[in-house]
Amino acid sequence: IPRLALGPLAGNPFPDATPEFFASMADALSRGLDHALTIVTPFRELHKEDVIRLGQSLDVPLELSISCMRPRHGLHCGACSKCRERYDAFREAGVPDPTTYATPPPR
Repeated sequence: IPRLALGPLAGNPFPDATPEFFASMADALSRGLDHALTIVTPFRELHKEDVIRLGQSLDVPLELSISCMRPRHGLHCGACSKCRERYDAFREAGVPDPTTYATPPPR
């Protein structure tokens, strides 16, 4: 595998989402695997609502994506911060949310 694509989004405040981190990881993996590997982050400048709009424009089945930290029986829990971000992002994107939540996020 010469290239690995990951999906951190704009506004991710954690140090493991920086270009420097991914460059270091690519270097370590390249050394360990003994072949060149690059890590790309194509959504790094996009917010979650931008990705939702992009997915809809490409006819991506958004209901198959998952962002929940505590899924329950294959469903988004509806209570964690990632479910709330997802719910809000669909609203902000102006796209109907196809997600089935175990517990609907607060409106």
